[in-house]
Amino acid sequence: MNLRRLGRGAAFALLGLSLVFLIGPRNAELAWEPLPKPAPLPAQLSGLDAYLAAAEARLGNVTPGTEKHIVWGPQGQQKAPWAVVYLHGFTATRHEIAPLPEKVAEALGGHVFYTRLSGHGQPGEAMGQATLAHWKADAQEALRIGHQLGERVLVIGNSTGATLSAWLAQREEGAGVAGWVLVSPNFGPKNRWAQIINWPWGRQLARLLQGAEQNEAPRNALKARFWTHRYPTEALFPMMALVKQVNDSALESIKAPTLMMLSPRDTIIDVEAARAAYARLGSANKRLSEIDFSESLNQHVLAGDIEAPAATAPMAAQIVEFARGLNPAASQTASR
Repeated sequence: MNLRRLGRGAAFALLGLSLVFLIGPRNAELAWEPLPKPAPLPAQLSGLDAYLAAAEARLGNVTPGTEKHIVWGPQGQQKAPWAVVYLHGFTATRHEIAPLPEKVAEALGGHVFYTRLSGHGQPGEAMGQATLAHWKADAQEALRIGHQLGERVLVIGNSTGATLSAWLAQREEGAGVAGWVLVSPNFGPKNRWAQIINWPWGRQLARLLQGAEQNEAPRNALKARFWTHRYPTEALFPMMALVKQVNDSALESIKAPTLMMLSPRDTIIDVEAARAAYARLGSANKRLSEIDFSESLNQHVLAGDIEAPAATAPMAAQIVEFARGLNPAASQTASR
């Protein structure tokens, strides 16, 4: 009888612990934080450089060369036929795959806007203070600036910047974008342990299992300067909340032309998750380009002077071909 009672007690205790675990706080809650009110942009293009410089200077600790930045095309500070907007990846900055966006804009006769996601290009502790709402607001601002700069806008997102692009493409402000280019898109990290963060009590488990800080030795001086290699574990939380939100979203509703570029040998993202996301995209004009020529060590940052200079020109050529093939009327209709 006592054994029976003990067994029942253990079962109730186990049930109670299971319920406590299942109803615990979830990282996905970060995806629903209210977005900050957008700051008004200058009415004239000639005021944008000063506006961006002042906003970055107020932070006081942005690494020189990583600031939000416009590369003006041949028109100077006049609206161009095209604007290329670049959204960089987690821990990176605008130098990530540069000068690929500039080569694309040059071929299209347009300008480039490089944003800087909050917390990036700053001391590592700033990464832990940035929120997903901040990153979303940065992406929205980038798109607003893109529409000021060009008659047509092409958004290029790399890694988590591509995840942000997929979020933005489903929103009202994403309407009117001529095309989306998702490079090495982060629809899930290769490291399956990262998924623990999105479990109940996942943030607490991550701190326990991964420690208070993430630290990776940079491979060279430019990587050390333009990427963040040491940051609080908390910085991973908004990234994983975004991944879950976008995977759970209606990717089928994205009707705008989309080019996805990835390497099947990528060691950073889950390539199969990216392919599955591509299959769900609702666009009638979508392409999946598997890049097999990049010299990138991890096959993730597939182009750019720092990681894979030889791949920059051929990848830019693919993007330019994609952009030139977009029918203005059709892409405007599809984006709605």
